[in-house]
Amino acid sequence: MKEVASGCIPWRRMKNGTVEVLMILRTGGYWEFPKGKQEKGETDGDTALRELKEETNLKGNLSTEHPISLRYTFTRNGVNVEKQVMFFMCEIDLKSKVSIERKEVTDYIWLPTEDIEQKAMSFTVRRVQFTPFCLFS
Repeated sequence: MKEVASGCIPWRRMKNGTVEVLMILRTGGYWEFPKGKQEKGETDGDTALRELKEETNLKGNLSTEHPISLRYTFTRNGVNVEKQVMFFMCEIDLKSKVSIERKEVTDYIWLPTEDIEQKAMSFTVRRVQFTPFCLFS
């Protein structure tokens, strides 16, 4: 079985110039970035923005430069799943407020980019941690 998903790495620049990244805590107990399955007719970017809005009630400025493409396989209910996920950087306005969708997300945190690896419990997030955060310097 094949699945296609997209997500974004929401980030904001603080007044002191540092960058924070938003991670969400899934009901399954792991931290990751907002993402979800692509719906018919959507582009990767459309899916990423829809999922951001559904899961955090945020809107952002999605960058299609430097996307991060991941492919991995896992087993769900005894079925092998080949998953392709495309992540995009997404700038969030500093004044924007998160409002999580409790069906899929139980908490959220804004954290400095250097703390992502500590929070990352899922395979996907550990792979994405090598995102070109150097773009923020």
